[in-house]
Amino acid sequence: MSSSVRQVSSLYKIGRWVALAGGLSYGYVHARTLRKEADVKRLDKEYARKVALIEEAKKKYAESKASPSTGAESFNFEDPNFDFDKWAKHLETKFN
Repeated sequence: MSSSVRQVSSLYKIGRWVALAGGLSYGYVHARTLRKEADVKRLDKEYARKVALIEEAKKKYAESKASPSTGAESFNFEDPNFDFDKWAKHLETKFN
């Protein structure tokens, strides 16, 4: 029995190395692209969360400012029909 070793073409060997290098390059570039997209999505989500928190804070601030002023009255001292007694009662209830 004679064993003969089959010779592999140089073109075939080079082709395998080129395919390996191409696959590694593609994998690196694709992973980098996916990482960038994930970072952009994360930043967008964080920005949207901050905007939602700001909107919620604005609503609560508006509610806190609106609540005490609903019972309060505004008085115009230059109005000819100004009611001094009403203003005095308002001050009395405010400071007591």
